[in-house]
Amino acid sequence: MNDRITKLRKRLFETQPKICSERCVIFTDSMKKSEGLPIAIRRADGFYEVLDKMSIVISDDEIIVGNQAKWPKSSPIYLEYSYEWLIDEFHGSPYYFNERPGDKFYYEEKTKQEILTCIDYWKGKSLYENFRKTLPKEINDTWNAGIIDDTWVSAAGLGNVIVDYNLVLEKGLKDVIARIEQKISELDLKEPGNIKKKWFLEGALKGNQAVVNFSNRIAYQCEMKANEIKDKNRKKELLDLANICRNVPLNPAKTFHEAVQCIYLILLAVHLESNGHAISLGRFDQYVYPFYKNDIEKGTLTREQGLEIIEAFFIKCNELNKLRSWPDTEFFLGYQMFINLAIGGQTIDGKDAVNDISYLCVEACQDVKLFTPSISIKWFNKTDDEFMMKALEAVMVHQGGQPAFYNDKAFMRTLENMGIAKEDLVDWSPDGCIEASIPGKWDFAAKGPWLNVEKILEITLNDGVDKKTGILFKKTSKNIRNCESTEEIFNEYKQMLKFFMDLQVITEHINDEIHVLNDINAFRASLVEDCIGRGLDLVEGGSLYSADGGPTAGTISAGDALAAIDTIVFDKKLLTIEQLLHALETNFQDNNTSPKGEEIRLILKNKAPKFGNDDDIVDSWVVKLEDFIGSSYRNDYKSSKHGKGPIPCCYSYSQSPVTGNIAFGRCIGATPDGRKSGEPVNNGISPANGTEKNGATAACNSIAKLPSIWFQKGAIFNMRLTKSALATKENRKRIIDMVKVLFNNYGQQIQFNVVDGEIYKEAMKNPEKYNDLMVRVSGYSALFTTLVPEVQLDVINRTELEI
Repeated sequence: MNDRITKLRKRLFETQPKICSERCVIFTDSMKKSEGLPIAIRRADGFYEVLDKMSIVISDDEIIVGNQAKWPKSSPIYLEYSYEWLIDEFHGSPYYFNERPGDKFYYEEKTKQEILTCIDYWKGKSLYENFRKTLPKEINDTWNAGIIDDTWVSAAGLGNVIVDYNLVLEKGLKDVIARIEQKISELDLKEPGNIKKKWFLEGALKGNQAVVNFSNRIAYQCEMKANEIKDKNRKKELLDLANICRNVPLNPAKTFHEAVQCIYLILLAVHLESNGHAISLGRFDQYVYPFYKNDIEKGTLTREQGLEIIEAFFIKCNELNKLRSWPDTEFFLGYQMFINLAIGGQTIDGKDAVNDISYLCVEACQDVKLFTPSISIKWFNKTDDEFMMKALEAVMVHQGGQPAFYNDKAFMRTLENMGIAKEDLVDWSPDGCIEASIPGKWDFAAKGPWLNVEKILEITLNDGVDKKTGILFKKTSKNIRNCESTEEIFNEYKQMLKFFMDLQVITEHINDEIHVLNDINAFRASLVEDCIGRGLDLVEGGSLYSADGGPTAGTISAGDALAAIDTIVFDKKLLTIEQLLHALETNFQDNNTSPKGEEIRLILKNKAPKFGNDDDIVDSWVVKLEDFIGSSYRNDYKSSKHGKGPIPCCYSYSQSPVTGNIAFGRCIGATPDGRKSGEPVNNGISPANGTEKNGATAACNSIAKLPSIWFQKGAIFNMRLTKSALATKENRKRIIDMVKVLFNNYGQQIQFNVVDGEIYKEAMKNPEKYNDLMVRVSGYSALFTTLVPEVQLDVINRTELEI
């Protein structure tokens, strides 16, 4: 890490996240003027106005330029999606933004007033407001009870998209513009439906013109800055940046620096168009490597300069930010934008795809130690052990779970099973936390309401009643107290799961229709095949591939609970079903029973098997549950785009709960796995905290039994290792061997935290001393001291494993 990168990184950590009103004011003014026009054109006009009028900021020492707001790490505001929470939080309910327990944001009084003034226009018009009004009472009740939650894709824009960066690098936006203009000229407006296609295409044209204009504005600002500077080296850098931004993204990139700058401008523009997150980067090392190789061979770039450009790019990615409502923030803590960057994997002819850029990305990850982009290594059976060794060395230094490791074999099997073309399989990339997407061809790698799996088990055990709200959602066909086996209870549970999954899918269908009416983002769509050809936005079915499915939370905990019922009640008969249900209802606090409440909890905790120990008794229950949920999504449901062009248009299983395992845990009472009311459920497919007793290999063996064929949306596996586990080359080789066994058995993914628990505890006491301490929270990394105590403790309470 050279002096420039050191300065940029230091400045990043010294900058407070702010709220910026600029985008909000410009976009609102534009929407006021365009009332009555089609939404595709209105949003495109607003996008153009924002990129044409927003401030352009060029900071000292930058070699990758462009800004999302007036200040780095500041968030624009998107009132078209939701606004009520802004009013509440500006007035301190539940917190003032700058007094939140995590993800604090700061603002000036002028900013607050400008946003509140804009809100007057949006009352009655926001997507979230109209969505909640449209939902049936039964679904709103389910949402309010913490069984499903669709805030993330209704109170904010849709994300989890990887656009075709390679197309832009090779052909430039001028190719996109030419294809749009050609398509418009070919439309026969007498044909039904073509008028609407024309509106979309005109929006796409305006959006591409907006981005080219934006890049030219940045170039002009670089020139203005150069005129003010006496330092000859910096003046030349700024003039070079001006030339770069005048060339890309309109034209094909000519150099490595142009390629990386072009990628950042596209990434920035897609974020500014809508309020989605998880706008990811795909196979970065594959599409930028030709430019790097060419520059190296010509002698116009050194390896050190290439590393500097990548590290500057990583720092710029960390300047992007998103303000969420506090209820939504609780599911996404850590200032995360979920920008995933894939390296490694294989070529179309089955060779190792690792190249010099792959190594530079690992080195940059190790150097700058930031939380985004999330570096994801795609492994297959010809991936070089030397590269894996370098990656594990970076994990040890980074300390926040990066790079993470992903399995080509498992994901390609899943995607092929879904009908994805064989020629596209090798290019699959993790998007957001872990979801599998085909870059430039898939719409939203994850989209849909969350589902609280262990909450539904709690409702089942209460014969269909949610004890917290008193609502009877669906009466079980048999009183649970009369069930004579765990299989009978499991059958009731499956019926209850299906009931709520039905509601989950209906919710998403309604949400899609509301987005079609209000949220066409034609620039983004123009960079995904075949939106231009079909004349359709992503939400309308323009992409080649599409599959919906929101995150789930607590499946492993629910499997532990089923195994506990089976072992403790029906097999060993240590408790009756009556004793168990009473203990759950009283949160293990009734000391007048025999055994006492706390004794019952310890029996459930310690005498029932737990997933993650290679124990077939409990693992089989988890597999049954996983198979039921995964196969039901894949086979029983169709997304709203079914029949409109994309395939496979099913639903798909996501076990990527971010911090939703904590937020949803608060809604769940005591459960048979020995969990107290309000405590977190497990994270992803990781064993529940503190349950792994037989070491890392046993945990991997349990994971390998899971039916990953259903997990297109990903299944996060966090493993916390002692520092000694990575300390020697011999130990790192053992970890590589363990990962290979897991992956050869179709385990999808694994990531490692390696910070000593005492350091985490010390950082909670003295956060000012640990402002750059990283941690792997879920499928993403975050700064440990920015997290709320509940999340910090969730990490600390994970079992520390030896190899």
